Amino acid sequence: MAKLQRYHRNRTLWEATQSFLDVLYISIVREFRSATGGAMLAFLMAIAQPMLLFAVFWIAYTFLVRTCLIRGDCLLFIMTFIFLFIVHIMEVQVMKKSGGGLSGMIFYAKTSATLGILASAIHALYLNILAITVIMGTAYLLRGYLEVYDPAGLIGPFFFAWTSGLAVGVLFQAIAPLSPGFVEMLSNFYRRAQMFASGKMLLGNMVPAAMLPFFTWNPLFHAIDQARGAAFINYLPRNSDPMYPLYFTLVVIVLALIITFGLRAAQDRGIE
Repeated sequence: MAKLQRYHRNRTLWEATQSFLDVLYISIVREFRSATGGAMLAFLMAIAQPMLLFAVFWIAYTFLVRTCLIRGDCLLFIMTFIFLFIVHIMEVQVMKKSGGGLSGMIFYAKTSATLGILASAIHALYLNILAITVIMGTAYLLRGYLEVYDPAGLIGPFFFAWTSGLAVGVLFQAIAPLSPGFVEMLSNFYRRAQMFASGKMLLGNMVPAAMLPFFTWNPLFHAIDQARGAAFINYLPRNSDPMYPLYFTLVVIVLALIITFGLRAAQDRGIE
């Protein structure tokens, strides 16, 4: 019969770091299993969504538009907005629901709400990176070429699309206790608004000055436009700022923390 182990309080920074990483790994594995029932099924579902979008936009550009907005590889143009759009929207959805993701583990002494958020974020990021690698590798093998002007330059826009989605999802999670129904409606509206406001079907340089404010508030618009600048040698983004998604992420996370701490303080005063 297994013996019960006493809770060991970490006494050094190394012990605390090692313990946090161990619990984080267990939490990420639990996210995989609780989300879909297995890692392979989660991977297949992560690939299915971008593949379906690829098929829709490839048919649209091949038979309806018949041209690409940027002179170059049309498939690469589709990749630049589909990958960033999916990682952003998926992170918003995952973060919005991450509050109850560790509901069964939150009673353990070594877990916390921050740990649950990190586990959900890394789980979604891992699935997206794996899906992108498989899809781009398959495209390269089938076509024999996939020319990217600055591959390293795509890391920043992808990272900012992920972090900004994380920040928006955390904000939705923070205000959910006030009105869950309103937050659900607001998140659905945000997800549908991104179909237009992200500018994925447009080029930032082609947006008229009168319509530019409808796009420049959105961090995903800046990330997608900067990704196109890194992917194509003949496109230089002029209406997007590479640092705006970072500022947006920091402001939204600080706002979410203020709301969370304010609600907890009000709850503690109510209990007293």
